[in-house]
Amino acid sequence: LITFYGQQAGNFVMSVDYDSYKRGIVLSNTETLNNPQPRLMTNPVYGARDMTYSWLKLEEVTQTEGNYTDPDYDYVAYTFYLTNNGFETVDIVYHIRIIDTYKAMDSAIRVLVIEDGVETIYQKPDTPQGSVPISYTLPLQMTEKFLSDTIIMRKRIMNFQPQTVIKFSVVVWIEGLDPDTTDDIIGGMIKLQMNFSIEGGIE
Repeated sequence: LITFYGQQAGNFVMSVDYDSYKRGIVLSNTETLNNPQPRLMTNPVYGARDMTYSWLKLEEVTQTEGNYTDPDYDYVAYTFYLTNNGFETVDIVYHIRIIDTYKAMDSAIRVLVIEDGVETIYQKPDTPQGSVPISYTLPLQMTEKFLSDTIIMRKRIMNFQPQTVIKFSVVVWIEGLDPDTTDDIIGGMIKLQMNFSIEGGIE
């Protein structure tokens, strides 16, 4: 199965809202926190084929700053750092939103978020397949479901103190074991945004 997966602008955008950025919440694609920014963007991925979790090179992904390009498979993979460069301890909320999708690509993907080494996989609930059980490997059995048609996940970081740094890796792929990965998604695309904000501010 070959599909189109994104546009020139990139498949996945990480951003901090303006108010939080002014208060010192910033992103960087380097551990040394050089050139902190309010916005980072993955490279676009084209012609991606379906694959599965066990094919991901997660050690290489997490050891590569910014975009990781797998020589064998096409998927979105990006590692970055969230830091508090301000002077106050705050609570951070972050979510991943589907900005645009075409030909039901959201039904076939998996979104993996690795926060300081802790993995969580997210998926849209499968289309019912009658009485036939869906056979997933163990990591894929542990997925959390999208919160809605447009919101994939939402989490909170409590007591985010000044000079604290959290490492994130995000990975998005087309899951070949998903029953919604069919010929119908050929030519599909999806764009996602991960937004960070100080709780009580403007998301």
